[in-house]
Amino acid sequence: MTAIEIKKEISKALDQVPEKLLVDILDLIKEVQSDQSKSSLTSNLKKILSEDSDLLDKLAQ
Repeated sequence: MTAIEIKKEISKALDQVPEKLLVDILDLIKEVQSDQSKSSLTSNLKKILSEDSDLLDKLAQ
């Protein structure tokens, strides 16, 4: 998957996320951009997404 395709998929997914959660997602992205503990943040995000995928799907609906 190319970077452009990934960004499109992220955009589609974000369209389904409640506004309140968008702020949290934006904050997380900003933290990753600042390179503070980048690898651990990414690892933690992947863990959360994999463990809580059902919950995230329900929230997106």
